Amino acid sequence: MGDTHATVPFGSRPPGITQGAGIVAQAKLQHAPSPHFHVLRARLLRDFPALVRDLGGCPYAMLKDAGLTPDDCNREGAASYEQWIWLMQRAAQDLSVVDFGMRLAVRQHGDGVYGKLGTAMRNSRTFGEATSHAVTHNSAHSLAARVWKEATASGRHVFLGHDVLVEAMPNRCQAIEQLLLLGHLGAMAITGGKVRAREIHFRHHNLAPIRTYRRYFGCAVRFCCTEDGIAFRSEDMACPILDPDAETLAQVIAQIRKTCTGLRPSVSALVRGMVMQRLWTSECGSEDVARLLAMHPRTLHRRLRDEGSSFQRIKDEVRCDYMLYYLERTDLELGTISHKLGFSEQSALSHFARNMMDASPRDLRARAGRGGALAQGGT
Repeated sequence: MGDTHATVPFGSRPPGITQGAGIVAQAKLQHAPSPHFHVLRARLLRDFPALVRDLGGCPYAMLKDAGLTPDDCNREGAASYEQWIWLMQRAAQDLSVVDFGMRLAVRQHGDGVYGKLGTAMRNSRTFGEATSHAVTHNSAHSLAARVWKEATASGRHVFLGHDVLVEAMPNRCQAIEQLLLLGHLGAMAITGGKVRAREIHFRHHNLAPIRTYRRYFGCAVRFCCTEDGIAFRSEDMACPILDPDAETLAQVIAQIRKTCTGLRPSVSALVRGMVMQRLWTSECGSEDVARLLAMHPRTLHRRLRDEGSSFQRIKDEVRCDYMLYYLERTDLELGTISHKLGFSEQSALSHFARNMMDASPRDLRARAGRGGALAQGGT
């Protein structure tokens, strides 16, 4: 396609610094997350029990370990973002189904899982307006994620991206694959098939053979990108939505504003999202991020300090997490990894790895035993 990157591409996801707490544990299933850390105001687990049963598994045990019941899968706000991510990985691992997230998205038909936000999108006038509602009212979905929309450099495409802002949730690949396929199927559903994904970007390495992704999405799919998201054609933004209802739209937007006004991610999470967006660019300093957040740099540093964090700590966490993922789960060359992490030279990557993990990049890659960690099906 040539040019589907946003004008300001994205970089990574929040981590844990210490070895074993971040993406280094990607191949291992972590303990079930504590419930309701970030409320999920969507039914992204709808049909989860039925799919697990059809694949020969026991959904009740999985849900119990996550602190949920089967009924919770059909209720908005019953699960947290962390519980959803954990369950998607748990099911894929226990059932040995590498495309579990995409199978669930197909079963959900890409529609009816996003609650009030989904209702707003289905009753918008155009697809562009629908995606703008997704960005503007993302708090109606969850504070644990950030949805963004950017035009590509050429102007031929619009990129709709999704960032996971929670920390210490490395096994998010199944959840992201479900989300992006839901986005593709949802776009087709509300436009009568006139709008569809033109290219898919994943930050992670492919979990299934690439032909599997192409079968699901029907377009080019790229891996180890600097963002997770979907590229649509610019002209798709003007495509009308099927049978919108202006009165329903006004009512649901009023409900969202009433219930979600004042809901906002922590400053640490907002900074993390901006660092993820700009990590590999030359404009990822504290002053750059403060400007994007409409804050004075001193105000930004003070608010981060009040939350027990700092700008450099967040930036180091993002870099460390992504570095470990690339080293342990991909076969990317060290020079490529260095560039993706925003280092001007490969030696800077080596210094960072030794400082954060007390090992060289090559040692970290060898220690991981990449032979068993790389995704199946080629690159």
